[in-house]
Amino acid sequence: METKWNEYDISVRGNWTIRWLFLAPDYELWVGETQLDRKGGPRMSPKLEGLIEDKDGTLHHVVADVVSLIGFNPSVQISVEGEVVASGNVRVQNFLNPFLVIFILIATAVMFYVGPTVIRSII
Repeated sequence: METKWNEYDISVRGNWTIRWLFLAPDYELWVGETQLDRKGGPRMSPKLEGLIEDKDGTLHHVVADVVSLIGFNPSVQISVEGEVVASGNVRVQNFLNPFLVIFILIATAVMFYVGPTVIRSII
């Protein structure tokens, strides 16, 4: 999700990574091309925080509250200095990764259960 605040582009991005074996997404808070914070994993509501310094030298506290139920259609609310700037849904990249990992785990469990002799006879 992306939004503009004053002259800054604030965005929240999500991605399924190997860090959690592709079973929980990581979320990142970006201002322009600078990454301010990164959190994720098996949490329902990670909170991303950072500071923006404007041209006058004033620091502004940016908070992104993400509500994520297993990474499916997570919603985010971005606020600057306690004032809500934008809210919406984050598009999480690589959405098929957790399904592929679950399929591989199930297939491996079935192969262990059946045993190597049955698999050799099939092949």
